[in-house]
Amino acid sequence: MAILITGGTGFIGSFLAKELFTSTNEELILFDYIINEKRIKSLKDDPRISLIKGDVSNRTFLHSQLEKLTDFSTIYHFGSLMPPLTESELTDAFNINIQGTFNVLEFARLHNISQVVYSSSGAIYGPGVDLPVTEQSFRDPWTMYGVGKVCSEVLGSFYHRRKGVKFTSIRFPALIGPGRTGKGMTIFANNIIQYPAQGEKAICNVEEDIAVPLIYIKDATKFLASLHKREDIPEQTYNIDGVWIRANELAKYVQNEISDAIIEYDPDPELTFMLRSWSMMKGESNAIFDDLGYSPSYSPEEMVKDFILEVKTNPDYKI
Repeated sequence: MAILITGGTGFIGSFLAKELFTSTNEELILFDYIINEKRIKSLKDDPRISLIKGDVSNRTFLHSQLEKLTDFSTIYHFGSLMPPLTESELTDAFNINIQGTFNVLEFARLHNISQVVYSSSGAIYGPGVDLPVTEQSFRDPWTMYGVGKVCSEVLGSFYHRRKGVKFTSIRFPALIGPGRTGKGMTIFANNIIQYPAQGEKAICNVEEDIAVPLIYIKDATKFLASLHKREDIPEQTYNIDGVWIRANELAKYVQNEISDAIIEYDPDPELTFMLRSWSMMKGESNAIFDDLGYSPSYSPEEMVKDFILEVKTNPDYKI
């Protein structure tokens, strides 16, 4: 048996692959549009690892490549287009983030793969959502990225109820960790730690009192790995609210570890406005604590220390 990870050499996928490599004995099939060997350098030559370069929106290619392989026990579906490209390249966003999910679910149905775990996002909610945000809150996304997450969740619910595919969607807040790249709304939180850790100045493109909910990538992927073959998952969707930290608080944690860290602020007005709207969307994570036992292992201080250590000791995490 094997585990399939779409987006398998991306930020979440690569950390999950490392976690599953140590916590299971199964083969790992990493499917990705761009194979980032740097992220999986420690794994890529192991016989338990297979890499497939391809686009999840191409159903014929996806199915033909995977059918050649062994049976799958679980699919972790993380292959997606990320902001800001989702907002400028709408056709690509639809094809990859919505059609791609349909293609993965169809493969699971056709090949009797009972478990699909999907990485969703707080982007499914709009600024007018009633507080606190829960799994039952109205989904009203303001971005194409959020629209793709909502559509994928609805597709997953259909396959769960009607086609025998056990679908679990985890709605993550901002994920941070060594080596994350991109231009997403919350990349500033990552940059506050990443650049000083590699001896460079960090430019923060929001105001210093902006707060966002954070979860460390190692906490996220340890939890995701725990869902593999888990039978007692009573609900289809779970929220993780994360730990709310202001930009200047995060900067202080960094400066406690790196005394000469330079962190400057050059706010983008539109981004700051969007994040201030988001900062009012406080949620609660009771269901995921009660049902699945999720609890972060890293405090904010421990997260920053581990993040910095990883960047300083592993050159592959430098960006």
